[in-house]
Amino acid sequence: MDPKGHSKSHPKGEARKRVVPRRADYGEGIYRRCIVLKAEEHHVRTELADDFHHFAVALSHDGEHAKRLSGEGIRVPWTTCPGALLPLRRLEGASLDLPLTELARYTDASAQCTHLFDLACLAFVHARRARAGGAATRRYDITLPDRVQGTTRARLERDGLDLLEWKIEGNRIGEASPPSFEGLELSGRPFHRFITHEVDDDLAEAAWVLRRGVFIGGGRIHDFKRVDRGTTFQPVVGAACHTFGPDQVGQALPIHSSLRDFSAGRDKILERPEEG
Repeated sequence: MDPKGHSKSHPKGEARKRVVPRRADYGEGIYRRCIVLKAEEHHVRTELADDFHHFAVALSHDGEHAKRLSGEGIRVPWTTCPGALLPLRRLEGASLDLPLTELARYTDASAQCTHLFDLACLAFVHARRARAGGAATRRYDITLPDRVQGTTRARLERDGLDLLEWKIEGNRIGEASPPSFEGLELSGRPFHRFITHEVDDDLAEAAWVLRRGVFIGGGRIHDFKRVDRGTTFQPVVGAACHTFGPDQVGQALPIHSSLRDFSAGRDKILERPEEG
């Protein structure tokens, strides 16, 4: 569709090229995501790994503001992902006291790598937590079975303990633990309003993490090994991040070797690819 909402016509051949193939085995596996946050004096390191990605972010701060941010693409899905390391520095100078939802709006998220940006936001929050005497290390683990008839059950553990469990029905949270999340739509402002005003900061952070995992984990339905360029996948995500912005998407090529399947377990999820 064009900016005015009118459908565009394409030759049949072009339309077929834009279809993203579906995995033949979708419905039988499990998406997993792990996020680890570690704080030392004036320094936080965050790391994220899942089926498609493995990134890390380092934050240096003076106790009040971010002084330096750097990112690392350990296992990236697109050739253009490394170009998102520079936009991450737009968060430098931001206050550590900004709430998580405000940090997510501090700069244009669509110009960032979604996952590096999320890690940076979590680094700010964790720096603030450590400054207040909280635990130096925090770990999140997400488990998301493939959807069956549009439904799945998303689960989040924090430091090895169950914290959130949502039955996902389309774009809505059905049955939930804790039950306060029942009935929320995952997209849009109501979810952000809820986690900003109705739950404590720790639970809001966990819900923010799980919501992102639900969205990204849905990507398991696509057979990325049969995707040959970024423009093929762009209709699915729009201009949601650095790689799919207008200046990069034409050059974006998939890195099929980045793909993993952790359906059998998460023991090796943080392992780095062998060099050489």
